[in-house]
Amino acid sequence: MAIEDLIKAVEVSGQERISEIQERSRAEADEIIRDAQSKDLPIKNQFMEDATLSVAIERNKLLSAAREKSRMEVIKAKNEVFERVFEDAAANLGSIRQHPEYRGILKVLLDEALRDLGIDGVVIHLDKRDEQILKNILSELNISAEVVADLTTAGGLNVYSHDERFVVFNTLESRLKKAKEIYRPDIFSILFGE
Repeated sequence: MAIEDLIKAVEVSGQERISEIQERSRAEADEIIRDAQSKDLPIKNQFMEDATLSVAIERNKLLSAAREKSRMEVIKAKNEVFERVFEDAAANLGSIRQHPEYRGILKVLLDEALRDLGIDGVVIHLDKRDEQILKNILSELNISAEVVADLTTAGGLNVYSHDERFVVFNTLESRLKKAKEIYRPDIFSILFGE
């Protein structure tokens, strides 16, 4: 029986030793897990912060791109309206000769050009349809100038200096074009309240 008691004592001692080892292993495993979790949490937090920042940056880029695209579309639409206004104005110029005040308009355009160039030796270019009206105006003003009916225009005239170094473009189309450039901000303000 002594052997059986000895075997039993060894088994009990071995079982206690196994329990101690298992307990120590569990404690070490728990410590390793706690240590890993404590190290893992800052890493997870850093990844979350990085991901949040990256998402915010991407969101801002997308919003900025969408705003810019929208702004460009609005600008394009406003420019189209602006251009349409001037296309309509140009189309309406075609009937200005039938207006009772056209003769006075032509006289004002001539006066402006002559004020810039003087009356000596100027050459006036205009549309054939305005030739007789202009000759009557020149006669009334007692101005002698060469008149060349070589333009196709809605109205108005171009006046060249005698040496052709200087010219005053004073057709209705050239004035409309100039007005389009000069008054663009004012017209935008009227059209769009800007």
